[in-house]
Amino acid sequence: MISILDLDERRIYVENEKWSCYFGFGRPVRLGLVLEAVDLAAESDRCNEDLDQENPIFESYWEEDSEEQYSIVIDAYIIPQPEYLDEEIVDQARDEGASSRIDLISYVYENYGGVPVNIDALQPAKSSCGFSSFVAETNISSVEDPSGDEIEMRHFQDRSEAMKFGKDFYAVYAGQLFSFIDLLLDNPLLAGGTGWDKIRDLTKAGSTYSKK
Repeated sequence: MISILDLDERRIYVENEKWSCYFGFGRPVRLGLVLEAVDLAAESDRCNEDLDQENPIFESYWEEDSEEQYSIVIDAYIIPQPEYLDEEIVDQARDEGASSRIDLISYVYENYGGVPVNIDALQPAKSSCGFSSFVAETNISSVEDPSGDEIEMRHFQDRSEAMKFGKDFYAVYAGQLFSFIDLLLDNPLLAGGTGWDKIRDLTKAGSTYSKK
């Protein structure tokens, strides 16, 4: 059964007791998925400000004042379920004030990240239009991922619409991701290693963390 938690106004966490990976020893590690609405226009502006470039390096394909601006996408990251985290990470989170399960999930995601996946890659965005076109005004376009591959992504005009779509649609078929979990975790990460390494670094069998 899928469980959805609101982390904040732009992020949700989705999990199912059936979603897991297995390292070949010990117990399987149960996994969850963080979905975050990211404003690419705002990110482009922030990057240009950080680089302090006279001529912006990151240019948007949308018009700033356009009513047809579709600059929001949903980023998706796989992380371990809280009960499977390394005890040291749990202790760090508690020291930083994490007092609930939601706090712990947020802490891990913000400080350690997860394994990135394209939520539209397994089921192309265009094929989902008929299912949920009533949910949000969207624009579907191809973008280049960090590995240089071209992928299809759904872009939203409004963050609240993106989050509603995340709950109503992405969360519903997120289980498809975990049917291919071994292949997803085999993929190399920009920071080095693979998804397996990332999950291994975040987990430790026998965590004493209990749900709150």
